[in-house]
Amino acid sequence: MIDIHSEEAAIRELENEAMERLKAVVQRYCLSLSGTAWDADDLAQEVWLKVLGSETGLSHANPEALLLRIAKNAWIDRSRREWRRVKIQNSDAPAAALSDSAIFEVEAAFQALIKHLSSLQRSVFLLRDVFGFSIAETALRLQLSEGAVKAAHHRARASLGSVRKELSGNALPLPEDEGMRAILRALATAYRDGDVAKVVQLAQLDTLEPAVAMVLFQNGLLRKASSHPQPALGKSGAPLMRMAA
Repeated sequence: MIDIHSEEAAIRELENEAMERLKAVVQRYCLSLSGTAWDADDLAQEVWLKVLGSETGLSHANPEALLLRIAKNAWIDRSRREWRRVKIQNSDAPAAALSDSAIFEVEAAFQALIKHLSSLQRSVFLLRDVFGFSIAETALRLQLSEGAVKAAHHRARASLGSVRKELSGNALPLPEDEGMRAILRALATAYRDGDVAKVVQLAQLDTLEPAVAMVLFQNGLLRKASSHPQPALGKSGAPLMRMAA
């Protein structure tokens, strides 16, 4: 005779174990997105409220994938709200003034980075070392795995010796290509304004002929690799010249 009560108890135990495993997966993923235990707890709670309050709940073919997708979308929404809040707060703040010589130094730093680092290495270096983003934030922003971010960051740092050597020598001559000069000036301006998204976009433009890239960028035709969650720009970015020099 089958013991129905024992069978039901076994099923409940399996369901509880599966739920605990899902909770652990969601918690780890939320921590990788937010970077802090406090924010991870808050984000995980939002995820569970959303999924359990939906009509289908966890009756999904792949509940883990569902939960992680909800977590990612929730984090993106939060980051965008934070971006808008910071933008509104800073809308009346005057942009930091840079002298002509300081602008030239920033352009020279970007020129050396473009010469010695790949577009991926530059993007990761700028986000991690200049603007102070975490590995998780950088990976989310660039749509990369954290392992890829770490590898690119390691290669970028390995190439900084060449960048420093270039900058410590005689002044770098401005590139002859008018498009590249425009890119460098736009990079310096975006850096001055703290526009992280534009800096990362522009830092990737050497994948095309500079003049063509600038036309595409100005007309909004380039894929915006950085149009993802905008983690708070309240981060204090390290001066570019000091990081590269």
